[in-house]
Amino acid sequence: MAISKKGSSTKESAKVTYSIEVTRAKELENCIMFDAKVNGVMIYGMSYKELERKDGSGSFVKIDFPSRKGSDGKYYSHAWFKIEDSMIGDIEKQIEALI
Repeated sequence: MAISKKGSSTKESAKVTYSIEVTRAKELENCIMFDAKVNGVMIYGMSYKELERKDGSGSFVKIDFPSRKGSDGKYYSHAWFKIEDSMIGDIEKQIEALI
């Protein structure tokens, strides 16, 4: 059966819910490294950083995923999922409990 590209134009974004369980956390000098189980899949080597905005209007949280450097010099993530603002609070609470 051939793949029809006409049907792919009606793309609907489905709401995915993630169950996140932080299994390990280690505080370093400038970030917190942690491992998490997301919907049953382990992701090792994630990092949590709190950074200041350049204009001085406050701070924000950045969560990085494990990545590798490609032959073109750019970094590519091994695994990732969309982290929404509502999930960050839950991740922070779990990290605080482990540190």
